[in-house]
Amino acid sequence: MKKYFSVFLVFILTSITFSQVLDEQYFKENHEVYFKFNISERAELRALTNVISIDNIEENTVYAYANENEFREFEKLNYPYTVLTHPSKLIEPEMSSDIEGITAWDVYPTYDAYINMMYLFQLNYPNLCRIVDAGNTVQGRKILFAVISDNVTQRETEPQFMYTSSMHGDELTGYVLMLRLIDSLLATYGTDARITQLVNNAEIWINPLANPDGTYRSGNNTVSGATRYNYNNYDLNRNFPDPILGVNPNQQIETTRFRNIAETNNFVLVANFHGGTEVVNYPWDTWTNTPPDNRHHPDEAWYQYISHLYADTCQANSPSNYMNGYDDGITNGGDWYVISYGRQDYTNYYRWGREVTIEISDTKLIPAAQLPAHWYYNRKSLLNYMETVTKGVNGIVTDTLGNPVKAKITVINHDADNSEVFSDSIGYYLRMLSPGTYTFKFEAPNYYTQTISNVVVSSYNSLTVLNVQLVSSIIPVELISFTSYVDGVNVTLNWRTATEINNMGFEIERKSPSPTPSLKEGTFEFTDWKSVGFVNGNGTTTETKSYSFLDEGLSSGKYQYRLKQIDFDGSFDYSNIIDAEIISPIKLSLEQNFPNPFNPTTLIRYSVPNVISTEGRNLNVILKVFDVLGNEVATLVNEIKPAGNYNVEFNAKNLSSGVYFYQLKAGSLIQTKKMILLQ
Repeated sequence: MKKYFSVFLVFILTSITFSQVLDEQYFKENHEVYFKFNISERAELRALTNVISIDNIEENTVYAYANENEFREFEKLNYPYTVLTHPSKLIEPEMSSDIEGITAWDVYPTYDAYINMMYLFQLNYPNLCRIVDAGNTVQGRKILFAVISDNVTQRETEPQFMYTSSMHGDELTGYVLMLRLIDSLLATYGTDARITQLVNNAEIWINPLANPDGTYRSGNNTVSGATRYNYNNYDLNRNFPDPILGVNPNQQIETTRFRNIAETNNFVLVANFHGGTEVVNYPWDTWTNTPPDNRHHPDEAWYQYISHLYADTCQANSPSNYMNGYDDGITNGGDWYVISYGRQDYTNYYRWGREVTIEISDTKLIPAAQLPAHWYYNRKSLLNYMETVTKGVNGIVTDTLGNPVKAKITVINHDADNSEVFSDSIGYYLRMLSPGTYTFKFEAPNYYTQTISNVVVSSYNSLTVLNVQLVSSIIPVELISFTSYVDGVNVTLNWRTATEINNMGFEIERKSPSPTPSLKEGTFEFTDWKSVGFVNGNGTTTETKSYSFLDEGLSSGKYQYRLKQIDFDGSFDYSNIIDAEIISPIKLSLEQNFPNPFNPTTLIRYSVPNVISTEGRNLNVILKVFDVLGNEVATLVNEIKPAGNYNVEFNAKNLSSGVYFYQLKAGSLIQTKKMILLQ
């Protein structure tokens, strides 16, 4: 709108459009009206922005759009106005349905060619790109996103980033630039180090066309006659939840599609592209950062830095008059003009993300031959802006078991108006900040809040990694592991805790094999739970603690164990159940006593195989001790025993020092060993 040829052409056509009667037939044919009028003071914009869709302001001249209902309300305000030729009807744009022709990037694609091109990206680069279909528009056209990442089918611990363009259907420079950006990222991955690094460290979502019904209002083969509004004649950038007014009562299907994508992901940084001027617009849009609101985003200095970085880089790569207006290429949204229900404020306020609006061409529908030039004006800026997500403070928030936690991260004495951020479904978070030293607070339901001071952001280009573990406030004892180890006839239980709160200790409970065998092969019958020991706990601690318990002298069979964790107040909780199996011996075995020599006691271990006597029962087992003359001095065992591993203690306090023999007999099986008593 700043270009002289545009103003001259509009002047020529004004007399034609002004003579038209803006009746019902006009809006049936044109759907919306583009017009201008003058105001006496900027305070008038507060009321006007809720009646019509303001497009731009040059001194006291307001440029705006309206559907029929909006325009009738505007007429009641009695402003003199001039109807202007719609921006999408100033030229006849060059179109192409040929994919090869489109990739010269100097034409506008037909709708079908656009859809085909998006899916070709996925087909040609399946390891880097997938297409997400967000759903249909009012007329059934597709809202598509190209998702680009080195592991594109996996959600990794990396930031999610979004570019989206042309939610105003007649502002189309960004549409073609986004297609070219997708192509550039995919085609140069692996050969361009900068792009490779970016794709490896971010999940990039690009939506080239947010309002396809508006763009192709005249049919799928041309963007001539494109409209700002959607098919239902609503401005989609006045249709999102607002910080003051809440959800728009006339929320459109395109808005719902975008909200579904936004609210099932965690986009940390977004930019949406528009046309009609050249400027980077930063929050807020619904408040001014000057009187009367004086409402500043807590990260305003950071926003101004990244906005200037975009604009300054454009200026360095373009003619001298490109993106140099306003405050050297940037503006606060509300200070430019206040709007309600804008997409930018929705992301910043309701999604705890960061978003700017970037206007990249004074002319909404530029001649297609000018598209390559605008690509070169913006290419480096596009990459700079994306690389912002690799800077700031990031990390993973987990519980003490390493599970991700969705936590709220607040910068104390800094955050306001929902500027806090949240970790995502895999625990990843990113907090982009201006240089400084900060105090971070991490909080989540059912976890103890953790505050970390002296978090340093050394520069706008630095990255500080801050991983955090949150301690559960619900689970008295957080069990990391519980395992069993079988050694002969003994079972060793080992367990570890990450945290303990008021933990008196652990009662070890065991289920033993039932004396009555199961009738079903491959199953086990168990006795009821029985307490077999107790291990003291460590009260309250956030340090990892290790515990162990030895269950000795078990018969063969399958056992089950569980821990009964008991608090000092008597409340308790059970652990998971683990198994341990003592394997039946395959032969009669008598082990060397221990210790040997001994005084006066020693332990004798033996194993009885799974052998059934001729009477159809387990063998009678006899274990006796003899002196060197063959005289029996003790009978240690004389009973029928099932197969298994056993041990028995022999006390020789009434015997003299010397050599003794101990003999194990089970049916016809006999084993004998020697031991020495030293009194």
